[in-house]
Amino acid sequence: MGRPSKNLLSIDRIVSEALALIDSGDEFAMRALAKRLGVAAPSLYYHVGDRDHLVNLIRDRLIADDPPPARIEGDWREEIESIVRTQRRSYAAHPHLVTLLVGTPITSEPVLELYERLARAFAEAGFEPREIAVYLEVLDSFALGVGLEQSAPSDVWHVDGAETALVAASGAWTDAVARVDAAFEFGLAALLDAIAARARA
Repeated sequence: MGRPSKNLLSIDRIVSEALALIDSGDEFAMRALAKRLGVAAPSLYYHVGDRDHLVNLIRDRLIADDPPPARIEGDWREEIESIVRTQRRSYAAHPHLVTLLVGTPITSEPVLELYERLARAFAEAGFEPREIAVYLEVLDSFALGVGLEQSAPSDVWHVDGAETALVAASGAWTDAVARVDAAFEFGLAALLDAIAARARA
């Protein structure tokens, strides 16, 4: 029996190559991915269906690569913080993926389970469904936005000249990654403080 073709496809290989293509910053397209895999586009579609399904397979991979922590019982805020930190790490590891995620409906079971945990934590804290939907949108937008920030240039505010407040702020951080980390922690605390205040009102 001859050896299998080096282009033998598997879901794992397709997802790995898709992430590599996305991380490269090149435009993500199914034909470009098929070319990278060394196969015809119909063969790729045969294995993964359509692009939306592939994006959800990538979502599955993100969860597998960085599993969420065990559920924290009895403290809705700690439960939510732990999940949002996990989401942000995944987005930050693949910032060019963010726009694909935003534009693709979620069907990934592991990801839906994560959102169910968030919704349940809010529900157990006494929030109403309409409030919960808003809070999920806010936290999702925040985590995605900070993840996308990882692809920004380190010199965000390119300013020269006389000393101004913006020049001073721009030069106050020599480590852009640490600045984004601090922004994430501050923003997450501020959002959850605001939500907690509404619970007490």
